[in-house]
Amino acid sequence: MKETVRIGMIGAGHIAHSHAEAWQKEASLTAVASRRVESARSLAERHGIPHVCRDASELLHRNDIDAVGIATPHHLHHPIALAALAAGKSVFCEKPLALDGSQAREMWSEARRRAAKTGVQSGIRLFPALRLLSRLLREGRAGNIHTFDAHWSFDWARDPGFPLTWRFRRAEAGTGALGDLGVYMIDAVRWLVGEIAQVNAELAVYIPRRPVLTSPGHFGELRRLHRAEQLEVSRETGPVENDDVCQVLLRFENGARGSIRASRLHQEHSIRIDCERTSYRWQMTGDRRLMERSKGAEYTPVEMPEPPGGGTIVTTFLQNIRRDEDKAPTFRDGLAAQLVIDAAVRSHETGGWVDVPNAEG
Repeated sequence: MKETVRIGMIGAGHIAHSHAEAWQKEASLTAVASRRVESARSLAERHGIPHVCRDASELLHRNDIDAVGIATPHHLHHPIALAALAAGKSVFCEKPLALDGSQAREMWSEARRRAAKTGVQSGIRLFPALRLLSRLLREGRAGNIHTFDAHWSFDWARDPGFPLTWRFRRAEAGTGALGDLGVYMIDAVRWLVGEIAQVNAELAVYIPRRPVLTSPGHFGELRRLHRAEQLEVSRETGPVENDDVCQVLLRFENGARGSIRASRLHQEHSIRIDCERTSYRWQMTGDRRLMERSKGAEYTPVEMPEPPGGGTIVTTFLQNIRRDEDKAPTFRDGLAAQLVIDAAVRSHETGGWVDVPNAEG
């Protein structure tokens, strides 16, 4: 296949800028589409994208596009991906892949039926220290894995005055902290430890109502205006429909145990894995080095034999297109993560352990 992959990106909000930067480093970003055409024009001007489309349909009918990148609110991932696959495009999608496992399975099945390449955003796999950790665990030097504990939390919604955006509504976002942030750790733990067999979860809403927005804006702009105390909101409030904080206990197919905590009200990013012969710890602060405690009383840095880097969020997807491969993360990994999310929701509703279906089922 041609070396240069021509990309059409759908979505022009906050996350779209990160996607555009990644595409421009490794492919040819040909067009962008958004229902908010002015946002698409602004993004195109900033990133040097030659064509602006009024909507997804216009972009998908272009014959100068090989693959589509989806950077929209969550509820649009499923219909846009199916339309892109039907148009003969390969598809890269922002996480979470879909609103539920049924949608995600349809997306993965359709991609396989059409032999299309797929990718899902999983920035956690890019950290050099975690790539090293994955290799060390695969080599078996640490022995059997006993426990995995992770926190992946951002405090952007800590202030009750932050407005009621689409991220707080089930119909557009699905779950809250679980699907938006916990999904990173679900992907990480499948990559590092193995498949999850059962979950026991609790989802909590601590700020049940938020001010209604008086004018639209993308996430980054709303956060900037809110921090500057320049954001206009109504005195009217609306209900928050999904979780502010989630805590998920895990049982793995290989016998390991674990936990994931995700929050949009607090700030912490860490992973700890305890194994038969050693323990590893990593934090997304400071120098982000992998730490190990085997015999001594203190954690010490693990030597990094591999150079920093590891590409961008789209590197593996583009390599899969160019080499006709299907290396993770693909839609199958997005489906597997969504099945864990669905099981966590059922666990919260029933109050007990719930089995996680197999992605191939």
